[in-house]
Amino acid sequence: MTEEEFDIVIHTLQEKRDKLWRMTERNMNSEYIGFNIMDDIRLKQIRQLDNAINMWKNSRGSKQS
Repeated sequence: MTEEEFDIVIHTLQEKRDKLWRMTERNMNSEYIGFNIMDDIRLKQIRQLDNAINMWKNSRGSKQS
């Protein structure tokens, strides 16, 4: 990725999304914890972050055209 392609907003949102996913994945792989209500909340937040990333990309694309 070149410096021109780097987008701090996308980078930051993706970092947060990845952290939430790792937490959820750990619980799903645990024989003691499993999937719980917090994982459900995290998955909802992941969807919201995915939507925010897509909205940001779309808004940046229309400004560059």
